[in-house]
This record gives sequence, C-alpha cells and structure tokens, in this order.
Amino acid sequence: MKTNADKKKILLIALAKWAECELFCIITFIFYAVVEGAMGKGAHILFALVCFLLVFCLMADFGLKTGYSAHKGVEAGTLSKCRNFGALMGLAATLPTYICFIFLALSANGVIGNFYPAYKIINSMFAPAVNIFASTAQAAELSTGQLIVIGAIPLYIPVACWFAFRLGYDDTDLAKKFVYKSKK
Repeated sequence: MKTNADKKKILLIALAKWAECELFCIITFIFYAVVEGAMGKGAHILFALVCFLLVFCLMADFGLKTGYSAHKGVEAGTLSKCRNFGALMGLAATLPTYICFIFLALSANGVIGNFYPAYKIINSMFAPAVNIFASTAQAAELSTGQLIVIGAIPLYIPVACWFAFRLGYDDTDLAKKFVYKSKK
C-alpha cells in the first residue's frame, strides 16, 4: 500500500483472503466430517483449533505485510497515517460471514427455511467451533445465546488483522524480537 487509493484495493484483497481461508478450511472440514463420528467432541475441539490457526496464519501474514507496506508509504509521504487500518481489513474479510449470519438469524426466527447447514458449509472455517456450542442441524433449534456465540466467533479475524497490521505498521522486527532475544 503506497498511496491512499490503494486502500480500496487492499480491502478487496482482504475479501479475497476470506475466500483463501475458506478454501484451506473446506479441505480441513472434509477431514473433520470423516473423523467426527469416531472422535466426537474431541474432533470439534481439534479441528476448531486447526481452522483458527489456519485462518490466523493467513490473515496475520496478510496484515503484517500490509502494515509494513503502509509504514513505508507513510514514511515516503504518499500515504496518510492509518495505524488502525488492520481492523477495517479484518472487517472486510468477515463481511461474507456476517451476511451469512444475517440469513442464519432470519432462519432461526422462522423467516426463511433452514439455513444452518448452508451456513456451516459456506463458513467451513467456523463449522467445528460452531459445533462445539450448537451441534444441531436445525436453525430453529438455536437459542439466542448460541446465536450470539456463533456471531462472536468471527470477530477474531478483525482482531488478528488489526494486531498483525499494527506490528507491521510499527515496523516491528519479529525475528529480532522473538528469535534473537537479548538475555537480561
């Protein structure tokens, strides 16, 4: 990101990163579906962690690289200060998830048919975590509390993007910070 005009392109790329995360997690979701019967709740927890880590790695990498680029643009004077732009990137990446969540909420309230299976497939990165709290197959059976938890799970994407972007924007050298720690 070298100029302010590049910010719109970055938001579209963040949306594409959601699709990339989905692609990786749909493959994980297939393995999850195969072993779920044998492993039970353990499969939900294990594959939820795997999906969270996959998504975190992809989104944090994107946020970190974009933050470094933004730092260079600000130093060059071609970009206005944008230290919290990572949160906006993360919100752009969760936009499809929250559109699906609106349909899920409508389905849970009986406005439309059962959207819950489609929600899990479209948002495969969250399906194992969602199954920990709500393993039903019918949206009408979801409680308000379960809907709140399902709606809160994707918020870790904007947090991960914001945190990684800030590290890059602040020009934090992670190798120096973690690999080459100085002894006190």
